[in-house]
Amino acid sequence: MGSGDERRLREIVGQLTREAGYDLEELAVRSAGRRRVVRVVIDADGGVTLDAAAELSRSISERLDAIGDDDPAGSAPYTLEVTSPGIGRPLTLPRHFRRARTRLVALVTTDGRSITGHVAGITDDAVQLVLSGRKGLTEEQVPFTDIARAKVEVEFSPPSAALRDRLGIAAPPEPDADDDADAETDDAETDGDEPDGDELDALTDTDTDDDETAERQGAAR
Repeated sequence: MGSGDERRLREIVGQLTREAGYDLEELAVRSAGRRRVVRVVIDADGGVTLDAAAELSRSISERLDAIGDDDPAGSAPYTLEVTSPGIGRPLTLPRHFRRARTRLVALVTTDGRSITGHVAGITDDAVQLVLSGRKGLTEEQVPFTDIARAKVEVEFSPPSAALRDRLGIAAPPEPDADDDADAETDDAETDGDEPDGDELDALTDTDTDDDETAERQGAAR
């Protein structure tokens, strides 16, 4: 794909993304055997659902099909992926930190210092982090101009009550004793049974942590 085609593709995808109410965070084209993969990463303050990603994927595919032989994606078969950022997403703009509020992030400052903490909020010029250490919770404000790189991190344990209170996160609901008894009864009834198709789908479904992806195939022209 030439630079002119890539620019036109970005203009088309960017326009449709804006019209749908999302920010275009990334547009990448890579080869995958005889096909190419056009990967579109979008985001919004309220996140991105799978239905929304699928709808935008249809809109992009229809627009590219309507162009015909002058399609900037080229005439070779391609796969169009519309997805949202997941774990490990780079945080490069203030809106990225705003959308990562309450999430655990790791950043490196321009002077080489590493900081890991939860995003409490942002100002026009800085991100406010809550740090968990031996002395309890502390807060640190890091100017955006001092951040060399940053990303969302995986949390392997739930936040403490003190951290939830500082971030304004509601406590998880307490399990109901009746629900526990019902669950134990269900386990006893289904023990040893082969799962049907729906149950198997549920067992093999994985959580991609905010990474909702819709794929469409582009036909060769």
